[in-house]
Formats: sequence, C-alpha cells, structure tokens
Amino acid sequence: MANTTREFKTIVQILRNSLEDIWNDLWLMLVCNLFWLCAWLLVIPGPPASLALSKVGNRIAHGEVVDLKDFWETFRHEWGVAWRWGGIFLAVLLVLVANLVITGSFQTSWKPYLQGLYLFLIICWLILQNFVLPFLWEQEKMSVRQALHNSWAFILGNPEFAILLSILLILIYVLGTIAFLLSVIFGGVFAACVGNRAVINRLEIYQKSHSEV
Repeated sequence: MANTTREFKTIVQILRNSLEDIWNDLWLMLVCNLFWLCAWLLVIPGPPASLALSKVGNRIAHGEVVDLKDFWETFRHEWGVAWRWGGIFLAVLLVLVANLVITGSFQTSWKPYLQGLYLFLIICWLILQNFVLPFLWEQEKMSVRQALHNSWAFILGNPEFAILLSILLILIYVLGTIAFLLSVIFGGVFAACVGNRAVINRLEIYQKSHSEV
C-alpha cells in the first residue's frame, strides 16, 4: 500500500510537471502539436513528427531550453530511425486491428474472448509506444529494437507504475477532450512530455539504486 501511494505521488508529479511544460511554452507546444497532427493525417511524415515531438519532450525533461528549431531539425534529419519505429508500430497495430475486426464476424461462443484478447493487445501496444521514443534518446545508440526491448523491460519491471500512469493519462485525455478538445490540441506533446519524464524518473531510480550497492 505504501509503495502504491509513493508511485501515485510520483506519477501525479510527472503529470503536473508535464502540464507545466506545456504552459511555460504554450505557443511552441501548440505549433509542434498541430504540425504533428497534420503530419499523421498525411501518414508519411507522421513517424518523423512523432520522433521530433519526443525530442522536444526529452530536452524539456532534462531542463534544456528548446525552440522550434529542435523540432524541425529532428523532423528533417531522422526519417530513417523514425520510419524504422513507425513501420513496426503501424504493422503490428494493423495486424491486431485486422484480427479484432475479423474475429467480430465469428459465430462462436468464444468470440468475445478473442476480441477481448486482441483489444487488450492493442491497448498494451499503444501504451508501450509512450516509452519507446523516449528510450531512443536515452540510449547510446538510436536502436529501435533496443528501445522496444527497454520499453518492455520498463513495463515488466514497473507494472504498477506503468498501469497507474496509463490510467491517469487516459483520464486526463478524456477530461481534456470534454474541455474544449484540449486533448486534440495538446495531446501529442503532452504524451511526449509524460513519456520522457516517466522514463527519466525510472532511469534515475535505477542508477541511484545501483550506485548504492
């Protein structure tokens, strides 16, 4: 119980700091998020825009000064890494969604269980993505494979933290959508800030615990 309370307080602090990140540079965040939205509507520039958004969130989480140039430089120069991630992300998501749709046409008693399984896998896959891009910036090499591995290890090593964070993040998105579509206007950049702050927080705890051994 004490550990849950501690984790909850840490997550609330991460969410509060991420909201402050947006508030402190409102126009930059707005421009970056709107560009990100438009990029995903066009599909092809979507992954590079997500990587650029994550870069902005990472620099802010490390206390660095950022501007639109940081977003634009990453967007222009990191298409290879971005699409290695984006290709895997979209391919797995499409397979899971296709299976969810296909099982919907089954006329069997276990149809709800299959659909529940695929829906659960889709949710897990989406949650995982919130940590993959932040890990790319914290690794020595920008390896998508390593970032995926680190993200799985992150969730498996901190299940309570990851679940609580995801639940609170979803609640904020729901409330933000009701409140003048704020989740649409700032949702992407908020997720980038939260993901980076969460990863950095766990890495700091890990490094501290190992330095004391």
